[in-house]
Amino acid sequence: MQTRQQKRAEIAYSCVSSHNSNDKEEFSRLTKSFPALVHNSGLVQALAFVNAKDKEKESKPGAAYIRYLTKTMQLTGDPGLEERSRTADLIEYQQLSREAIEAATWLKRYSEAIFGSD
Repeated sequence: MQTRQQKRAEIAYSCVSSHNSNDKEEFSRLTKSFPALVHNSGLVQALAFVNAKDKEKESKPGAAYIRYLTKTMQLTGDPGLEERSRTADLIEYQQLSREAIEAATWLKRYSEAIFGSD
């Protein structure tokens, strides 16, 4: 039996290690900044920021990041993370934010381990 953190670590490792795009530097930068962005601005604003930044880039590292974050949080079905965070009541929003920070921290750790840190 695995703990929730072990399961998140396993999924995060699988996502980051399979990320074979040419945007690894941008992806790593995003994994480093996202947990603090959620903590400082909130989950909805952080997701909107990632989407806005992604429109400027051809490789779309933000879309991959949000997909990995959702998978690491073990959210399934509709609505997705972005819509859930926009429509959740206060208690659910706080829970989503905590889980997003925990999942984002695992993505950050494995990104640093696999792609290196600057």
